[in-house]
Amino acid sequence: MPNLCTILKKASDIHTNKTALIFQDNYISYSTLREGSERLAAGLKSLNLGPGDRIALMLPNVPHFVMSYFALLQAGITIVPVSIYYKSEEIHHLLEDSEARGIIYWEGFREQVEQALPHLVHLQHRLVLTDSPLGPEVRLNGLIENSEPLKETADMQADDTALIVYTAGATGRPIGAELTHANILFDIEALQQTIKPESGALVLAPIPFYHPLGHTLTMGTFLGVGATLALMSKFDAEDIFRMIETVKPQFLVAVPAMLRDMLQSDRECAACITSLKCVLVSGEAMKAETMETFENRYRVPILEGYGLTEASPMVSLNSLRQERTPGSIGLPLPGVEMKIVTDEGLEVKPNEVGELLVRGPNVMKGYLNRPEATKKAIRDGWLHTGDLVQLLDNGFGYVVVRKKNVIIKSGFNVYPREVEKYLLAHPKIKEAVIVGLPDPVVGEEIHACIVLKENETATGAEIIAYSRERLAAYKCPKTVTFFDDIPKGPNGRILRTAVKEMLSTKVINIGNYQ
Repeated sequence: MPNLCTILKKASDIHTNKTALIFQDNYISYSTLREGSERLAAGLKSLNLGPGDRIALMLPNVPHFVMSYFALLQAGITIVPVSIYYKSEEIHHLLEDSEARGIIYWEGFREQVEQALPHLVHLQHRLVLTDSPLGPEVRLNGLIENSEPLKETADMQADDTALIVYTAGATGRPIGAELTHANILFDIEALQQTIKPESGALVLAPIPFYHPLGHTLTMGTFLGVGATLALMSKFDAEDIFRMIETVKPQFLVAVPAMLRDMLQSDRECAACITSLKCVLVSGEAMKAETMETFENRYRVPILEGYGLTEASPMVSLNSLRQERTPGSIGLPLPGVEMKIVTDEGLEVKPNEVGELLVRGPNVMKGYLNRPEATKKAIRDGWLHTGDLVQLLDNGFGYVVVRKKNVIIKSGFNVYPREVEKYLLAHPKIKEAVIVGLPDPVVGEEIHACIVLKENETATGAEIIAYSRERLAAYKCPKTVTFFDDIPKGPNGRILRTAVKEMLSTKVINIGNYQ
């Protein structure tokens, strides 16, 4: 079974001197990227790290993320991507649950990582992108500079895990989806067949590489054909325009919120992004207004796709050769099957709504150490996505209607139960419900509905400040409403729809804090 790192090796054999990465004023060739990756793989081996080990990776979109990604794979190490926005408690959970032996991180994340490390008995290595390591830290560049390139590659079996990517958990804590080398290689090859990028393509990469869209759709798909990635460490609409004007990419991989930000900028003319051939979008359903306004203003087609972490992540993608409808997730990738079924398991008819099921070689191995959750998610070979989807009249277009219990903010998934868990730890809070409210900029904004304990008082600002100390900023509530009681069903389950209806009539005590 091929190792996922062969993506870089094969591309560098063919496109040796071609530019693989552009970062600020640096142009890094495929041969340089491969050599750096192989040197780091040797450095990891010198630390007695190898097959069976897991290493967390917490870097922004810099060349060292790409080097580390392929070096870890070459050494046979399983990667645990960590969001660069995570706070210490979130980082601790991923490191503890995955039993990671080490973590690679940028010095700018040092404080959050250090606070996450206590009581982690498995973690032994702290590899830091810094010129000034502290205490037990190992300088990442030192491993690269002081090692000879490792030429051998760890042999992988079909069932070997390449990445453990954390996603929603039934208990409110993220759980790890185990994606094999075969899962991700299949998804990359299917995307290449669908998009058909040329080796000379230049791709603008603002989506963080820790995100599945970043490491598979952007990095794996395009590096695999010898394209050039122009890296962006953070997203800003003006920076997007400047980068397009400077490097002239043919592809932009984005989430809908990024396109909404671009539309709200002062750039009205289509001339400023004429190099773009198309924009590849996933992460949330595209609104008709956003798609139509963007395409009319900039004369660039948008190709929407659908995916989820458990499917490595891409399942389907629109094409310029077929009818495109805003919100449509297009046709399944080659080799992937989709069907929409009722609660009884019967396939729906056109214009009916049902749950989307997915089957194919891209479907995960399972959830790490959670066999029951795996059995519930994958039944009879079909991945139950939990997404309600409508089948269109044309027979091949699928439109996502609603994603169960997930708030999608700027393309990032926010799981209410996870946020609620942290809020319920507040000494004054008796009950907490998180809901998503429509927002013209980010798609959905996070709103907290709070019931305080008897004789307690609190402000919205206090609740928001508490959450910001413990959660990534995009997960934190922007607004807070206080209730005397939260509506529940006969079995005690919170009625989230009823909570939203109550919000539409309750305007007092709603705080909006920046």
